Amino acid sequence: MKATKLLPYTVTIAAVVASLSPAHAEDWKAIGQFGWFGVGKAYQIEKGHVYWVGEFTGTFFNDKGKDGLFDRDGVKCPAYFDFDINNKKSKAGGYCVISDTNGDQAYLSWQNEGDGVTGPGTFQYTGGTGKYEGIKGSGTFVGVTQINWADGTSTGFATWNR
Repeated sequence: MKATKLLPYTVTIAAVVASLSPAHAEDWKAIGQFGWFGVGKAYQIEKGHVYWVGEFTGTFFNDKGKDGLFDRDGVKCPAYFDFDINNKKSKAGGYCVISDTNGDQAYLSWQNEGDGVTGPGTFQYTGGTGKYEGIKGSGTFVGVTQINWADGTSTGFATWNR
């Protein structure tokens, strides 16, 4: 076959491959809020220094609504929170699994530092399944602890990419 006869096939194949390729990084930018509930175990390291290990779980709400990335998806984040109450310094980090109702999942790692109530940080996507396969990129967030309950649990939220 001559090269000129192959051209329509080449263009068609290229178009199909392009439609199957993963989204670009800007398509993976979730802008919104993650409302969370923290459950875990706190250890007093010394007076005024608490180290917590547990899980933040909740739901992400994308500012774009139902067509936005991760809107109303479940989020589960195994994590640690190191809080020096005396000096009002905290450091936290961990991983998150974000899952939609079809079972497709995105994975990310995160870290932040703050004053124990508010902590700006960053996250990096580490992988995904289904429609999130090939997810890449990073983002920013600010975590806020609203309530530390008497039973050792906590409630708060995090704004993503705002």
